[in-house]
Amino acid sequence: MNSNHVAMTSPKAPQPSAEMHSKKTVSIDKTFSTAHPNVPSTEDVVLDAMRRRLSQAGRSESEPFCVMDLGKVQSQYERWQSSLRFVQPCYAVKCNPDSKVIALLDSLGSNFDCASQAEIELVMQQGIPPWRIIFANPCKKPSDIAFARDSMVLRMTFDNEAELRKIKRICPSAELILRCYASDPSATYTLASKFGAHPEEAVKLLKLAKSLGLEVCGVSFHVGSGSKDPRAFERAIQESRRVVDAGIHLGHNMYIVDIGGGFTSDTFDAAAVRIRASLSTHFSAMNIRFLAEPGRFFVADAVTVACGVIGRRDAHENPTTLDGPVNDMLYLNDGMYGTFLTYFFELCPQPKALRVSGAFYPQSTAAESSKYILWGPTCDGLDCILKDAELPKDLSCDDWIYFSDMGAYTTCLTTNFNGFTSQREIIYVFSRTSETTPRKCAEVEDVWH
Repeated sequence: MNSNHVAMTSPKAPQPSAEMHSKKTVSIDKTFSTAHPNVPSTEDVVLDAMRRRLSQAGRSESEPFCVMDLGKVQSQYERWQSSLRFVQPCYAVKCNPDSKVIALLDSLGSNFDCASQAEIELVMQQGIPPWRIIFANPCKKPSDIAFARDSMVLRMTFDNEAELRKIKRICPSAELILRCYASDPSATYTLASKFGAHPEEAVKLLKLAKSLGLEVCGVSFHVGSGSKDPRAFERAIQESRRVVDAGIHLGHNMYIVDIGGGFTSDTFDAAAVRIRASLSTHFSAMNIRFLAEPGRFFVADAVTVACGVIGRRDAHENPTTLDGPVNDMLYLNDGMYGTFLTYFFELCPQPKALRVSGAFYPQSTAAESSKYILWGPTCDGLDCILKDAELPKDLSCDDWIYFSDMGAYTTCLTTNFNGFTSQREIIYVFSRTSETTPRKCAEVEDVWH
């Protein structure tokens, strides 16, 4: 196996152009390395950025802010390359559509998975050519298909007859990828009830595409966002081979297998082992290009959110409930209708103290702690971030705390509910996690915006 293909017989896959793998080098002001002693750790780099932000005279402290560590994004990309080098990643832009993340991943060699005209425009604004984009939304607006056609973004997915006929009408030159059914019931968000053609239907769709004069060039699947069972990839890859064979039999030039997303930092290694074995078992004699659509795997660990305390209510002020005494309460300037919206559906990270009574943390001596209920700033009773956060006992108004691992489906889901702004100030830093990490980042020179 080389970096792009598994050796094969037939059919022959079109070779990517030189431009497809061109890389851009981008600059950065400061690069820290944890490979050497006496150099700040990745967490220290982020903490330093937050301290600097809160120490700037005249800067407002009324709104939450974020620190994006692009070094962690690069570290995760290198981890992908180490384990799945022959699978071309197409970053799922929806997960975190940050232009600097896109620029960095572009410079490292990633392609991109877009789901709408706006996402395609965002990616192409970074100078990324259309052939490095897959329009991976199985049900697209007609106007978005027309925009993709005019922009030469021709590789797109489908999973039903109506979508095929829509594409035939608007973009008959499309290079189609058939989205097939796959499911990991244990995933954080399952997608099988919404997308994916079942095996019998997949063959019917391949036949219909042929009769319409449309070219199907491959198959894709998605086991679910935040997959927890690596065996789900094995099952989906095995079924993909059957669909590929059916397409070849019908005369389609099937040269792409897209294994979708669902990757998390915790389960990636186990999933990669099974993916490598399954692709080798089922596609070892075929000239197939393998794609994937990682999103949260690249960015989940890269963002830290800093929140200010805007109010406090002590436990003695709260009535005792049937479950016993209520914890002390803190009210923050961010909440479930802001950066934390995704945590209506998944486990929220535990916070740490950033600044208490004017002193920045961590401190050399451990502070006495207390359990808190953390509320967001809105008037909605559902705006509760956590009910058991352990933080220093003397937290009060104007103190600050922070949450790590907030890079996936957070800043892109903020709302203006109750009049609170959906905009987030983002500070970009670049920590290095290995001595060999090159300087590739999107212009980080005290970037505040």
